[in-house]
Amino acid sequence: MAIPSHAFYSPFFELLGIKVDYYLYPRARLSLLWNKSLTNSLGIVHGGVIASLVDAALGYILLQNREEIKGIATIEAKVNYLKTITRGTIVAEAEIIHKGSFMAYGQAQIYNDGELAAIGSATYKLTFNEGKFNRSE
Repeated sequence: MAIPSHAFYSPFFELLGIKVDYYLYPRARLSLLWNKSLTNSLGIVHGGVIASLVDAALGYILLQNREEIKGIATIEAKVNYLKTITRGTIVAEAEIIHKGSFMAYGQAQIYNDGELAAIGSATYKLTFNEGKFNRSE
């Protein structure tokens, strides 16, 4: 399990209970445990939690190279919900598929206790530190 020592602190991760289980560019695995505060009125994990986990996992990957990348902004995100989540561990397996000079694109699969529950993707606008642009990592 490779997790960088300079991993950033995120109050949002703390709020949702997100943990970083694995990171090695261009992939990461983040997880959280089901709890009632993450559910809607039907007792199902709110779709916004799943969408946030997709965005958090992909954003985490991009923001690990803070020497190069100054910031990111999500410009498009999509989630296909395949299964309701009412208990257990929720895991995001994420990968940055493409990183160019201005944008990056990634995909994530969301699992609930080992079963595929959602598939998501996102596109990001990248801003680079002056003189630090490097297309390939």
